[in-house]
Amino acid sequence: MKRKEQLHKLSSEHHGSLVMAKRIAKIAEEGNEEELLEAIKTVQKYYDDELEEHFQHEEHTIFAPIFKVHKEHIGLAKPLLKEHGLIRMLIPALTPDTARDGLATFAALLKDHTRVEERELFPAIEKTFSKEEFDAVLNFKPI
Repeated sequence: MKRKEQLHKLSSEHHGSLVMAKRIAKIAEEGNEEELLEAIKTVQKYYDDELEEHFQHEEHTIFAPIFKVHKEHIGLAKPLLKEHGLIRMLIPALTPDTARDGLATFAALLKDHTRVEERELFPAIEKTFSKEEFDAVLNFKPI
């Protein structure tokens, strides 16, 4: 999908999220106990190393302008922000006792969330964000 240059990094990360979701869904469905435990570690590392920063990037440079300026997109943004919170709560709740269901839930939520951002959110903001808003997306630096 062709994207504005300023969204390339986030779209690339979305591709990685879809790959991760597919991998974790397969393990949740078919994995043995050892594979499930390893998948929990993989998901936690992925969250710590990549996903939390990605969420912050979107929250500061996409969702904040939507709530301040581009209120026509709030109906799309609210459930996506809620999903950020759900994923944040799901990660520490992954335990050996709930591994299969927890990993399946994580994978499905991540896949669906990512697809909505790519198919609906990004096209919407590409039509309404200013050059300055897109430059903020491009130049985001995590805290």
